[in-house]
Amino acid sequence: MKNEFPDDLLLAAEEYLWMLSKGYPQKSSLKLVGDKFMLSRDIRQVLYRGISAGEQAAARREMIGSVRQGDVVLVDTYNVLFTINNYLLGKPLFISNDGMLRDAGEMRGRILNKPVFRRAIGLLLDVLKEWTGVTYVLYMDEPVSYSGRLSIELSKDMIQMDIDGEAFTVKSPDYMLKHEHSDAICTSDSAIIDHYDGRIVDLPRFLLEKYFQPNFPTFVV
Repeated sequence: MKNEFPDDLLLAAEEYLWMLSKGYPQKSSLKLVGDKFMLSRDIRQVLYRGISAGEQAAARREMIGSVRQGDVVLVDTYNVLFTINNYLLGKPLFISNDGMLRDAGEMRGRILNKPVFRRAIGLLLDVLKEWTGVTYVLYMDEPVSYSGRLSIELSKDMIQMDIDGEAFTVKSPDYMLKHEHSDAICTSDSAIIDHYDGRIVDLPRFLLEKYFQPNFPTFVV
């Protein structure tokens, strides 16, 4: 592992990975390791989202790819937007041992700074416009407040920017990404990735590295 992480987190990550590799349950392993190293709630989230069992992590890394012309790409819209949004808010992001960019996941579904969130939307649309010859379907969680209005606004923005695609509110974006026809999906949700057989596009990582050149701490196991 690179040394951007605190030493105690690196040691905890090694023990946590060892327990996962031996088949111990994820939640109980996290509690045992977290208690041993007296990790805070936020740091436990980093461990939980940053470390997966070796074979599982390797399988996900093999799935990561790029968008190609002619692709139908499904987007886990809030998953993507909140990752970008959290970076803009100064929240810590990191690259997990499966190769995906993630954050601690505590801000999901809460828009605390609307101007920053709008900026995240603008950056997302800029990247979608750059990836030409692609059809995008942006899924948003129906139960989340503001989703209906945002999906309409996104669809209008896509038309104005000549981006082929549309935004929809659905009861379960997870289900749609797993089961609807596509060539690639944009999400860092492990539960979705593990039930998908196409390419995974790490859109937030591409976007943030393009516009901000960050040096994300990386779990390399």
